[in-house]
Amino acid sequence: MLPVQLKSVCSPDDAYEVTAHPQESSIHVRNNKNDPKITVQIMLTSPVVREAVGDTPGAEPVEAASRPVGNLLDKQQCLEALAALRHAKWFQARATGLQHCVMVIRVLKDLCSRIPTWHPFPSWALELLCEKVLSSAGQPQSPGDALRRVMEAVASGIILPGGPGLLDPCEKEPTDAAGCLTMQQREDITASAQQALRLLAFRQIHKVLGMEPLPPPKFQRGRFNRKRRRDNSSGEGNDSEGENEPCGDGKKDKKEEGEEKMDTEKAVPEGAAA
Repeated sequence: MLPVQLKSVCSPDDAYEVTAHPQESSIHVRNNKNDPKITVQIMLTSPVVREAVGDTPGAEPVEAASRPVGNLLDKQQCLEALAALRHAKWFQARATGLQHCVMVIRVLKDLCSRIPTWHPFPSWALELLCEKVLSSAGQPQSPGDALRRVMEAVASGIILPGGPGLLDPCEKEPTDAAGCLTMQQREDITASAQQALRLLAFRQIHKVLGMEPLPPPKFQRGRFNRKRRRDNSSGEGNDSEGENEPCGDGKKDKKEEGEEKMDTEKAVPEGAAA
């Protein structure tokens, strides 16, 4: 039915190839004329699959021998598609509006693609980590401070067995979002976060981001240092200080002037004053 509907909504110049993949519980749609070539994967699922008896979140994949045959799709893949829908709704409601959360997630996903130590870290657990850490900041932060805060959380052992862990809010039962990580992988990621935190502390964030260091600024901001007057270092400094500061001789001159004035008043006769 899908090719017929595509012809009714698309222009005659567009050509799409529709193929069914029952083993993946999906349909692939590919454009043949326009560039670039894009393939869209449409997953099919139903909420009824989750409500069935014996379907617990986080269960092991169903063996090939126990998979249903006929017109039914793979139950485990349908459950994963339902979980992807819940994750997308949660991300739009919690992480999209959080300050710098999407930016830090992109940086960490790039880190996972470049550094082999971070490869096993699940993408969903990474999103939960950033939202949990940044939402507890309590005050606005810059992108650099937000990245430092997330690295501090990982370096402190949040994913280690004795740590707080990353509880999946989209599952009914308590589920660790990073449950697929082994003990060694958790320790390696924690040690790598500690090393990245050291680089951030020594202003080497370019090594964490995998980029060239930025050129130094042309005009460096500095404090205005005012020159202090030298004390007893040269004769000029002493002369200038002597001109501004009052000395004992000045007070003595004023006292002598006052005594002379009193003497002249006494010397004037009374008749002349009248």
